[in-house]
Amino acid sequence: MDALFVAINAKYIHTNNAVRLLHANSTQNTDYIEFTIHDELNHIAQAIISAHPKVIGISTYIWNVDKVIALINLLKDKIKSHIILGGPEVSYDTNHFLEVTRADVIIKGEAEHIIDTLITHLINAKPLKDIPNISTRTVHTPLTEITDLTTIKSPYNSPKDLKHIPNKIAYIEASRGCPYRCSYCLSSKEKTVRFFPTETVISHIKYLQDNGAKTYKFLDRTFNANKSMFAIIDYIINTHNPNQTYQFEITGDTLDPKIIDYIHTHAPKNLFRFEIGIQSTNEATNISVDRIQNNDKLFNTIKSIQKHEIIDLHLDLIAGLPKENLTTFKKTFNDVYALSPKELQLGFLKMLRGTKLRNQATLYNYTYNASPPYEIQSNAWLSPQDIATLKTLEKTLNTFHNKNHFTPLLETLINTHFDPFDCFLELYTHCKEEKLDLHHYQIDELFKTLETYLLKKNIPLKAIIDLRILYLKRSKVKPKLYFDTVKSKKIKQTLFTHLAKRHKIPLHIFYKHSIIIDAIKNYKVALYQNQEAQIYSIKKV
Repeated sequence: MDALFVAINAKYIHTNNAVRLLHANSTQNTDYIEFTIHDELNHIAQAIISAHPKVIGISTYIWNVDKVIALINLLKDKIKSHIILGGPEVSYDTNHFLEVTRADVIIKGEAEHIIDTLITHLINAKPLKDIPNISTRTVHTPLTEITDLTTIKSPYNSPKDLKHIPNKIAYIEASRGCPYRCSYCLSSKEKTVRFFPTETVISHIKYLQDNGAKTYKFLDRTFNANKSMFAIIDYIINTHNPNQTYQFEITGDTLDPKIIDYIHTHAPKNLFRFEIGIQSTNEATNISVDRIQNNDKLFNTIKSIQKHEIIDLHLDLIAGLPKENLTTFKKTFNDVYALSPKELQLGFLKMLRGTKLRNQATLYNYTYNASPPYEIQSNAWLSPQDIATLKTLEKTLNTFHNKNHFTPLLETLINTHFDPFDCFLELYTHCKEEKLDLHHYQIDELFKTLETYLLKKNIPLKAIIDLRILYLKRSKVKPKLYFDTVKSKKIKQTLFTHLAKRHKIPLHIFYKHSIIIDAIKNYKVALYQNQEAQIYSIKKV
């Protein structure tokens, strides 16, 4: 075999398009193979060696680079194959990775247009100096972009992928590059935005649909920069199959309102998932990272998306950007939480190799982990203790908000009665007092902990009742109870007899499969049948 392209993915459900693109765009005898980060190193090495490749190309990312370096060392001790590294982690700091690895060549950026030539030259020991986009210990050639994306062949046509398509995320490109130049993002290194022909994108969607793909994730950094967005959205609406989801990264303040209206009018609920990176609402922060953002337009877009509850919306924030201290980040967080997002991801700045912000680390007094993922430890505005506070916020937000155990009840309570930022920090302290481990808990423990917190804060009793009803509704069978229920035989007899007669359900079913709670002005009866809960409300006499 001339070349084997190797992917080490974070999870089985991920699909590495890079190795498939190289295979599809090479005329040499090539193949590709995928592993996960959890696969044992010797197993990976042996699978590669058994293919007898003359050239090994490894797709390298922030989450797998340490394993890749160890793999190279293992391979180099056993075989004489040429080893190529490519991918975003190694593209913009090639000297470093040539020093710390035993790789022979590093590809910078795109490689579909050079892979054949590179393989041929390596196998035949020809000079590499005229091949763009590469670095070796003696050769560094300029980085060029593929200007005509119509020359790139599809990565989807391999027969060996067919059985896996329904069980993995399908990744699609409608464009390459990003129109923005945010200084913390590697996309800022790409010079231009280029678009695949609309008919090509649609043909890829159709192929994946025909072969059972369920989750489609577009790799575009800004999908709505694509002038063909409407045509692609329209095609998906008219051709999708049940239980499919299409995910896009969107720039909210530039999204055409007509697109939102069209989706609201024609698409079923949750067919589309939009991911919008707000990152910060602090103007000084956005200016410092070369980020252009109109907060008013952005928030109006988000509110418009949420109005009809058709599009599944995911919002992102980044802690640790320049000129964002604890006070200003609190405002950012509270501004965004007030939008009642279904999912709010709080991430921490990663000082990615090659980014402008990493090169400005000294200017802003950044300290960060030297190993991937290069996460911030402090800067001129946030102390290590401030970062620890925000980590606490992240843990509690993920547990009480993003897992959707309490949505939308908790959002309404927090936005009505609390400062969201302070509330999640207080919740964390309360969890520690209640000895609740946020990583290992039973669902009844989580509800009980939230209830005791609300009681401590003197929240109206109705909210406590609503929380208990939510807990009863989420179960398919009679759940373990953390609160008192109505035990009176007389009340049970009265309520069960009434409900059995009214709904034509045998009386003994209520006695065996029901729970009654006192809801102040009425009783709530939760009946568990056929793996679902039915809640009945009966006014007190």
